[in-house]
Amino acid sequence: MIRHSLIRQAVTVLAALLLCIPLRAHSQRNSGVMQQKTAALIGKYLISFRSSAGTLRYILHIDSAKGAFFYGRMENDQRYHPSRHDFCYMKGILAEKKDYEFIMKPDLQRNGEYHLPCAPFEWVLNNKTYFRLEENIIRGYMVVAYSNDLPKFSFSGMKQPL
Repeated sequence: MIRHSLIRQAVTVLAALLLCIPLRAHSQRNSGVMQQKTAALIGKYLISFRSSAGTLRYILHIDSAKGAFFYGRMENDQRYHPSRHDFCYMKGILAEKKDYEFIMKPDLQRNGEYHLPCAPFEWVLNNKTYFRLEENIIRGYMVVAYSNDLPKFSFSGMKQPL
């Protein structure tokens, strides 16, 4: 009786180990693919948000990527808006949806370090930007969550050489 229970336990443990090996290998492979996709974003982009309400131009610096997540900062492009000093940290995630690959939003929890003046630029505090990377160009859109009056902003940017 003891012999049968020991054999049963050994078979159960062995089966569990055999089942976990392919899953672990698959998740490690999947993690590597996610890391490659987010790491490809790292760099400096000249970006714009456009709608019938106007165009806002920023510089997006994506500084790091960890697995499915990426982090950076966005600041006002002084060439177009010299009197504004908008700045905030950004965070994003790999999303892999039909029309976009990534979702990005302001990271307001990061030490409270941001400077985004109110109207008409408060939209960036409440909204997410959905985009995809096509070679060195990012394209997508931002949905304005706090106002139904404002249309969806188109989002685009070009990666700058180092």
